[in-house]
Amino acid sequence: MTELRKTVTKYKSILLLVLLIVISLFLMGYSSDKYNFLPKKIGNSIFSVFQIAVDSTSNFVTDKVDSVGELKKLRSEHGILLEKILEYQIRDRDYIEVKQENIRLKKQLDFKISSEYIFKSAEIIAQEPGNIFKTIVINRGTADGIKNNMPVIAYQYGYQGLVGKIIETSPLTSRILPIFDNTSYIAARLLETRYEGLINGSGNKNDLLLMNYVTKNALKSLRDGDLVVTSGMQSIYPRGLYIGRIRGIDSPEWKTSLILKIEPVIDFSRIEYVLVLTGEK
Repeated sequence: MTELRKTVTKYKSILLLVLLIVISLFLMGYSSDKYNFLPKKIGNSIFSVFQIAVDSTSNFVTDKVDSVGELKKLRSEHGILLEKILEYQIRDRDYIEVKQENIRLKKQLDFKISSEYIFKSAEIIAQEPGNIFKTIVINRGTADGIKNNMPVIAYQYGYQGLVGKIIETSPLTSRILPIFDNTSYIAARLLETRYEGLINGSGNKNDLLLMNYVTKNALKSLRDGDLVVTSGMQSIYPRGLYIGRIRGIDSPEWKTSLILKIEPVIDFSRIEYVLVLTGEK
């Protein structure tokens, strides 16, 4: 037994080498497709599972990347569609505004053609803040032939209503003193009864105008809503321009004349364009 152990110990390295060679040949012999060896099966199964896992992970990552790209594309398209919708809304609003503006300008043009006076159309570009001593600025000036004291009217609700007069000019702009200013005085006449008086404002565009010096003899013939026009008597304003309608009558006992409250035919809160009277045809 001792001899056998010595012999094994002596040739241990050689025996180990031979054993490894045998095992290698054994494995090589069973690596062909003719045989099904269990270790090969196990190896193939493990490799297949690993391959499936890698393939699934790869597909998942690819799908996610594609989804992110598609989401970015959809967001971009959504943004473009919103911009187009906004653009169409702006165009539609601009179209409506231009259409309404054309209607207003056509009305002014129709009046201008049929009128015996020569006019310059102008757009209101500014109004001074506050109600007292408010003036109106238009985009016409001396370069367009505008001069001080020229009457200004507007065409609104079917009437060529009096707006005021030019009090200051520059080459490109002019300033209008409106009829509701408390320094504005207008010789006026009742359209139907022909009684005359003098109109001035309070300085506030929301207040009624006052027509003074109307004889008390006119009291019985006056009605609410009667029209008042310019008389043209010793005035820069030509006769026949509409000023307003009667909305109240005061007959103080201590005065020899009536005080008529007049509502302007022009709504100064909605006025956009005016006509400056520059002469007669």
